Amino acid sequence: MKRALLIDDDDRFRLLIKRLLEKYYDFKVSEAADGEKGLELFYAQKPHIIFLDIQMPKFDGLQFLEKVNPLNSNIPIVVLTNTDDKECVQNILNFGVDDYILKTKYVTMLKERLETSIRKIKRTTRIFD
Repeated sequence: MKRALLIDDDDRFRLLIKRLLEKYYDFKVSEAADGEKGLELFYAQKPHIIFLDIQMPKFDGLQFLEKVNPLNSNIPIVVLTNTDDKECVQNILNFGVDDYILKTKYVTMLKERLETSIRKIKRTTRIFD
């Protein structure tokens, strides 16, 4: 089964994205409200794709990227956040994330981006066979 990791401190946003991923894309979704718990789930669940917020308590998305991205550059990471500060966006992109989407605009772009990431997963795994 396809596995997604959703890391965001906004419970309602997590629920919305989780339902979308489960209903329309048949993902098993693990959830975390901060990067620290997300890191634990990352190592335990070995997701095929990660959806990550940047501004979170305790352990933010940039700290998560520092720990994860260098270790697993084959896992698509999609940043979904309200942050549009140019310096922060550049830091995010420097980690080599697959995409950066402002939450306020995500509805129209999410399907397109998710399908791009699924194509990437298909090229590197056999879970869609």
